[in-house]
Amino acid sequence: MSWVIWGKHLSIEWRTGTGIDIEFVDSMAVWTYNAFTEETEAMPFQGCIIRLPCVIISYGNPYTFTEEREDE
Repeated sequence: MSWVIWGKHLSIEWRTGTGIDIEFVDSMAVWTYNAFTEETEAMPFQGCIIRLPCVIISYGNPYTFTEEREDE
């Protein structure tokens, strides 16, 4: 399940783990699916991830970055 709240994505997923963890990430790789182009790709994710027994809650945004090159 996924929603957009205050400009960020909130998703809840099932998992098979039983530990508890809170993680603030800047560049964790996540899989994204583009419904318009029907492509799946890995993108960096910035936000908060809360792992509870049997549930993962993530709040943040995946993003792309561009490399700036200096032409000689």
